[in-house]
Amino acid sequence: MSIARPTATDSFVYRKFKLPLDHSRLTDPKALAELRTAMRQAAVTTGVALSEPAWRECTRQRSVIFYDTDEFDLYRNSFILRKRTPSSRDRSARQEIVFKFRHPDRLIALRVNPRPAAEIPHTLRFKEQVLPSSSNERGMRSIFWHGCKIFDQCNLQDLPYGRLAALFPALRQLRVHPDARLKSVNGVTVDESLSEIGKLEFAEQVTARALLSLWSLKPEQKELAAELSFQIKYDLRKISSERITSQSESLYLELQSKLAGWTIPGGTKVHEVYRLYTEIKETGEDRIRQAAENWI
Repeated sequence: MSIARPTATDSFVYRKFKLPLDHSRLTDPKALAELRTAMRQAAVTTGVALSEPAWRECTRQRSVIFYDTDEFDLYRNSFILRKRTPSSRDRSARQEIVFKFRHPDRLIALRVNPRPAAEIPHTLRFKEQVLPSSSNERGMRSIFWHGCKIFDQCNLQDLPYGRLAALFPALRQLRVHPDARLKSVNGVTVDESLSEIGKLEFAEQVTARALLSLWSLKPEQKELAAELSFQIKYDLRKISSERITSQSESLYLELQSKLAGWTIPGGTKVHEVYRLYTEIKETGEDRIRQAAENWI
């Protein structure tokens, strides 16, 4: 296993709180306003400031494609490879390739080094992803991911696994035939719509944007998943985490209560894309279930 070396960003804490929603509720034109009201009420209860969104009347669009082998070798081993492309209207954004390892054990996630072997400009990040409890009761659980982001044009379709493993040494330990080809997972492209609910301000001026994400499948635009999220980021060298942690977790739990009729059990949006295998192929195979059941 490739061991990660300390980086200049090790003192930064990234925690992204995600709340899966019933996407059928979002067909109501009043849904966004209702979500803003719930967010405002939860913020008042927990002492978090909420201001108006920076792009209230604007919905940002981008396409998302996940790549894997036919046997889902990446996902079965807790790796994810994703390409995200902004819409042609969003000229300020760039296409990004993300390669990451996810695991419910923080130390295991830290030990896997996602760096590329080549001298390619990239950004490393270690993040905690907070999800609702696996039970139907209010609560939290965490997935940790160690990832690498590359802003570059890259054609991943039909790329041999051997070339991918040459780029990312962390993959060289997997027993995958080097000629196995990468394909878009289940042959689908996800259309992601992002709407801003508002800007949150926690203790010590730590801020976060509350976002509503809706995933649908191209070209049919079949709705796949919806999610309300906010991400906090702060530097441990400058800020104590105790109060921010308490506030952000309290807000997340309060949102679960305020949106009890909106939330759904389940896992990540990525899991929903991989789960399509059983629907599209109409088979009882469970190739991804065992690898995913502990952290989806």
